[in-house]
Amino acid sequence: MTTATSIPLKSPPQTRHGDDATPTPEDVLALARTLRWEIGGDFHQTLMETIYTDAARIADRAVTRSGEKQRFDLDRTIDHLVTSRRWGIPIMILMFTLVFWITITGANIPSQMLSDLLIGKIYPLLNTVAAAIGMPWWLSGILIDGMYLATAWVVAVMLPPMAIFFPLFTLLEDFGYLPRVAFNLDNIYKKSGAHGKQSLSMMMGFGCNAAGVVSTRIIDSPRERLIAILTNNF
Repeated sequence: MTTATSIPLKSPPQTRHGDDATPTPEDVLALARTLRWEIGGDFHQTLMETIYTDAARIADRAVTRSGEKQRFDLDRTIDHLVTSRRWGIPIMILMFTLVFWITITGANIPSQMLSDLLIGKIYPLLNTVAAAIGMPWWLSGILIDGMYLATAWVVAVMLPPMAIFFPLFTLLEDFGYLPRVAFNLDNIYKKSGAHGKQSLSMMMGFGCNAAGVVSTRIIDSPRERLIAILTNNF
């Protein structure tokens, strides 16, 4: 039989009737509000995961089968490694450094190709066509120098990094690594009143702030979701 880690309860506030008086409903509510942020928003999920983890650990140590050798479980070994106190954070930093390096380095070539095509070739061609058909200078300035040139720069600069970063981010999510990142950072974020899941929305925000804000829907608490939305833009 497993035991869950107990959360120490603070003594209720003293009432004006004496030290041995029964706490009032207001005292109980005040204590509940204080303990709310220590327990966390996903207390039930954390409790169930702890129970199942302890049950599996005890079963592995206590249950033996005749004629069966203990086999090496690669998935469980990797899970313990990426969520360990010693190696979890360094592996996370190394992993995301690699993702950023691939994104920045890999985007240079397609960005240069798009810039040469959209700005180096098509942009002068559009100016030539506008001059040949006698387009007014103010109209060509709005359509070509304004709308087209701004769109061309956005496509050339933003499209390649986003086309590389988001598939890599999705790949890490499919492998189940991102929930481990949220688990590793949960205690750090909780000290500032946030949730560990905010780390995922902030990572998504490196590719696009709009996508980062939309991804905050995975955070259950409205207060923590609002914090993630406000801080994601910075």
